[in-house]
Amino acid sequence: MLFRNQLGLLARDPLTRAVAGVRSREEFRKALARERAGSDRNGHGFSLLVFDGGLVSNPAAVREFARVLTRRIRQIDEIGWFDQQRLGVLLPYTSASGAKALAQDLCRQIGPSAPSCTIYTYPTQWLPDEGEESRSISGSDSAQTNAGPEEGSTLNRGRRDGLFTNRVPTWKRALDIVGSLTALVCLSPIFLLVAIVIKVVSRGPVFYKQNRVGRDGKVFRILKFRTMYADADSTLHQNHLSSLITMDSSMTKLDAIRDPRIVPFGNIMRRCYLDELPQLINVLRGEMSLVGPRPCIPYEAQEYRLWQTNRFDALPGMTGLWQVSGKNKTTFKEMIRFDIAYSRRCSFWLDVSVLLKTVPAIVVEILDGVSKTEGHIKHSK
Repeated sequence: MLFRNQLGLLARDPLTRAVAGVRSREEFRKALARERAGSDRNGHGFSLLVFDGGLVSNPAAVREFARVLTRRIRQIDEIGWFDQQRLGVLLPYTSASGAKALAQDLCRQIGPSAPSCTIYTYPTQWLPDEGEESRSISGSDSAQTNAGPEEGSTLNRGRRDGLFTNRVPTWKRALDIVGSLTALVCLSPIFLLVAIVIKVVSRGPVFYKQNRVGRDGKVFRILKFRTMYADADSTLHQNHLSSLITMDSSMTKLDAIRDPRIVPFGNIMRRCYLDELPQLINVLRGEMSLVGPRPCIPYEAQEYRLWQTNRFDALPGMTGLWQVSGKNKTTFKEMIRFDIAYSRRCSFWLDVSVLLKTVPAIVVEILDGVSKTEGHIKHSK
């Protein structure tokens, strides 16, 4: 604990940032983002060592450790402050075994006081189904493994520890809490009405819980009003999504082709997005935001290419940049690019702008849906 405190003070000290070969936190994060972008484009892998705690209890010893690192790493490697308490070493074109060998060698050089080291390898060990997510070395070799895509776990195409993401801004969390509480109170009569309709037209629970992929690839349970029969098969939707992703065609909903799984009045609730209102509870919990990329279903995320997982850098939202930019008229790749653009440009005024555009966008979509329905009716006659 004493070492952690000293290391934290050292990280905030401007002199720390001047240690030869050691980048500041901001510079190191930029280097990590560049390496990730290059890996997504060219397919090469890289590893990241994160050293934390257990060294000695004085800043001078930490500086000496930094010097050991700078003498040991290659010219293409980067060393810098991963955060205020941990040093990171970025190793381009390095496998998990190569990173492990380097970490063990460093720990042997330093001896019993060596800090613990966690190894992350991108992309293979960011994907739990292809191996261990990360490996922790501290004297003995131990591994951390993933249990699978259950609630609270990390999906195959996700990342842990917020390696590529920053903390959710205070203004965003405040906006989410105030907005969701206000909406829950004001819309409570609609909640009651929708619940009554669902119980009248079909058997089963009012709410539907489904695993979705959130920030950093973490899986959580989303809440929706149930608009499908309780025993509905997901195969139809899974095949539809796979087709949209493969063909990169317009993001047409199954509702538009008369999905037989939907209960009476379900289409109306879905078209008006009334089924999404319970997600205000997810927003209040902090699992979602009012604005952000829509959280996808785990089997959809399994189809993503590596660069497309960048959308998981942002907290998922009830509405987002894609929803107010054409939505069903856009292709799958265009949707992903809107989501990634939002995660990089996120700001208070962008969120306000999206929220103000959401209701008009929903109205336009409803009118468009009514027009198409009338066209189908006339054609059938």
